[in-house]
Amino acid sequence: MNIRPVHVITLAEALPKHIEEVRQILQDMAALHRQEEGCLRFDVYADRKAPTRLNTIEVWVSRDAHQRHLDSTLVAKSIMLLFGKVRGMPEVRVLDAISEMEE
Repeated sequence: MNIRPVHVITLAEALPKHIEEVRQILQDMAALHRQEEGCLRFDVYADRKAPTRLNTIEVWVSRDAHQRHLDSTLVAKSIMLLFGKVRGMPEVRVLDAISEMEE
């Protein structure tokens, strides 16, 4: 069985008055999530055209590793820290590879 990494993009829009706080929360979250078993990458980006739109791009070693991440208290805590500081709920996109560069 060929286990492929799981790629995840999460899109969130910070409320303008909370942009700096949300950026810091996401940076802190990234540092913690990078330490989780199975995390290959966890990066945070801002949209150049709309700086309040923030994205995380994650790569997990497997679906099981990603599911353990989602089930963790760390994710629940992260969501609570963002509550009221972002517009609505972040949109999470779990991607299946169709064509990727070989390493």
